Amino acid sequence: MTADTNGVTVEDLRDYLASDAPAEFLQRLIEEAESNAHHIVGDDVDIELCRKNSDFNQAVRILADFDNASRGAQDSQAHAYPRSFLYRMNQCKWTLRRDADGSE
Repeated sequence: MTADTNGVTVEDLRDYLASDAPAEFLQRLIEEAESNAHHIVGDDVDIELCRKNSDFNQAVRILADFDNASRGAQDSQAHAYPRSFLYRMNQCKWTLRRDADGSE
């Protein structure tokens, strides 16, 4: 995996998932997961700040994995966030908001 300073990359996600899926598919998973995670932190927080946070990046990997595994599932469970994702988001949300505000 990467050093977690530039966000989740296709190669990083490919390693995490142990997948040989096409790069375009993996990039879409990353973009969707990152968008959802960023929305939880707050759209007013710079995405580049989020990408520098290891808990944020791990949350993106977890959600991308979850979305990949639940493709085609039509039950309501497929629409819920996994607990491990929520845990990671809880770990980083307030830190990122504080950092974005410049507070200590």
